[in-house]
Amino acid sequence: MKICHYLCVLLSLCLAFSVQAQPIPGWLLQLDDLKHQQPEQSLTILNEHQSEFASQPLPVQAYWLHQQAAVYSALGRHQQQQQAARQALELLADTQSALKVEVWYELGYALEMQVQLAEALTHYQQGTALATLLDDEKLILRGQINQAAILSEQNDDKQALSLLKTVYQRAELLQDTEILAEVNAQLGLMYSSLAFEEDAVNFLRRALVLYQQLGWVKNEIAVLFNLARTYSYQQKYQQALDHFNQMLQRSLSADDVVNLYHAYLGLAITSAEMSRTEAALGYIEKAEQYLPRLQSSYHVQSHHYEKALIYRDLEQTSLAMQQVILAEQAAEQPAEQAEHVILAIKLLRAELLAQQDQYQKAYLVLQEFVDGFQELRNKENELALERIRLEFDSERHQVRSNLLEAENELKALRLQQVERKRQIQLMWLGILGCTTLILLGIVLWQFSRRASKTRRNSNSVPL
Repeated sequence: MKICHYLCVLLSLCLAFSVQAQPIPGWLLQLDDLKHQQPEQSLTILNEHQSEFASQPLPVQAYWLHQQAAVYSALGRHQQQQQAARQALELLADTQSALKVEVWYELGYALEMQVQLAEALTHYQQGTALATLLDDEKLILRGQINQAAILSEQNDDKQALSLLKTVYQRAELLQDTEILAEVNAQLGLMYSSLAFEEDAVNFLRRALVLYQQLGWVKNEIAVLFNLARTYSYQQKYQQALDHFNQMLQRSLSADDVVNLYHAYLGLAITSAEMSRTEAALGYIEKAEQYLPRLQSSYHVQSHHYEKALIYRDLEQTSLAMQQVILAEQAAEQPAEQAEHVILAIKLLRAELLAQQDQYQKAYLVLQEFVDGFQELRNKENELALERIRLEFDSERHQVRSNLLEAENELKALRLQQVERKRQIQLMWLGILGCTTLILLGIVLWQFSRRASKTRRNSNSVPL
């Protein structure tokens, strides 16, 4: 069995080396940097070379699909990102390589963006486990950052923050700009969600500087968005608008339609918070032009919900109700269920029905909201209890391990005592033996002296 295991490991290593040994076309390697700066151009290059794909060796095809998934990620096309990542994993099924880790992360991110958090976390964990096996510190830290993001979205903020702090310390030792940028950006987002806005701003600003050094425009824009939202939470609305405008200009210069949507949406929400409702409506209608490019029912739900709020503030109840209906239709997609958004939509529907004097319908919808809210709380409580149970099992296992370790130490100590007693016994036996030999020597010496004396006396007697 051991021989078979070693052969399997050797085969995996050989396959991994074969992936790395295949010559990657130069134009494909150039996408490593270009996809972070000009994803649209990167996709154009991939499409131009698509006819060459089938003629490439399988390892090169896997690398190609990985780059394609990354480009789709930058463009917000997460369904296509998911498809490309799954195809790459099929080609890498028998390998254990850094490329496979990268593909696991791409698949996890595609699912995370489609609010399939449990499956996304599983893929992040698979990638991190393989990175640990390969002893690749950078990939390990990236995997842990991804896992922390999922834990935060699952409201496990304590574990997420603890994991991020550990990653931050290790990233400082590694001094890798990419990892430092990612962990600072994630910590900033985490502290912002926990209402520690000043800490959030500090981390986000550092992440912004690092992404600017790297020239990663997409990530820089994402940090500008999070900075703007954090200023909005602090009710520093003008600073929020300034950062959304910076984000808008960067998105226009990069021809980044996904972040153009988020920039306009951010401007709309902030304007609404400042009671500039007409301006908010103008911004959200501009954002709507880019909504179809996001390929996400979750974003469709949120968009129509935010637009309904704006119409409500404008006292245009009928138009607000139309947006609620559109949001509910998007929420019917089973793959992307964001329960907190669904509950917010129900509450808004009840409010609008009441404004239309449809109190009976409003009451029924409000009852659905209460039931859904209670169900969500029960789920959260169940998850919390499950985490407590797992922590208890872990602590119990640790106690058992400590007891076993103490027992082993006690056995070792007893063995040492037995060995020491045996050595002492041998020492006393040695001393006794030496003493006996000495006494025996003395007796023999006395006996020989007496014998000699007797012989001398007998020789001296006269005849």
